[in-house]
Amino acid sequence: MRSDERNTRAGMIARASAVLGTFTAEQPTLRVSEIARRTGLAKSVTSRIVADLIDEDFLERADQGVRVGIRLFELGELAQRSKELRQLALGAMADLRQATGLTVQLGVLKATDLVYVEILQGRGTHLDIRSRVGGRVPAYVTAGGKALLAHSPEDVVERALAIDMVPLGPRTVTDPAALRRQLALVRAEGVAYESEESKVGIACAAGALLRADGSPIAAVSVTGAAGQTDMRQFAPAVRIAVLGLNRRIRANSAFSGL
Repeated sequence: MRSDERNTRAGMIARASAVLGTFTAEQPTLRVSEIARRTGLAKSVTSRIVADLIDEDFLERADQGVRVGIRLFELGELAQRSKELRQLALGAMADLRQATGLTVQLGVLKATDLVYVEILQGRGTHLDIRSRVGGRVPAYVTAGGKALLAHSPEDVVERALAIDMVPLGPRTVTDPAALRRQLALVRAEGVAYESEESKVGIACAAGALLRADGSPIAAVSVTGAAGQTDMRQFAPAVRIAVLGLNRRIRANSAFSGL
């Protein structure tokens, strides 16, 4: 991306952020003219930004102007859920990194993707992994995604396997029947694996955090170098971490709402 394009996008984001930042608990509804005054933007510019935010449900029309839209409430709920998940899992993730020396990741299923909410880098590792906090990768190419899909309702699995499954690594599995066989094995063994499916040189093992009814909340995974790391040797450590977290989930009803 050219520097002028980056600057343009950064400016657009900054202006949209300024518009959204004008709303407060005391004044949840504002007119466009007031938003323009508070942001220092021209009214014509403010009107265009507000219209775009309304189109994307970040704002919505009200009797006396506009107010915060449902999309921001959804993002706020997701952020709170991510915070609670990190608080729940961080100790076990740190122990898992200490036991394995590998990078440990926490991810949730969002539509057909795995979204990472926490990553603890392995000791002395410099793997060029695809994931980052807040980033997403198609669920079918990741161990964490497969761990979650293995315990998901059939309609969720169907959506995840109905997309155009393109290879992201040299060993990406794109055949839905083969992926279903993998999911059945995950349910039987309790651990999902991936080797050079998401990216060349990367291997992972993952287990799912489950509510009392068996529905998935998140996945904890360990990541190492493919060809140098036998992920199956780390399966017992992954199982222990997941079992401990699942006990906490079942013992505390607050976690079951995640």
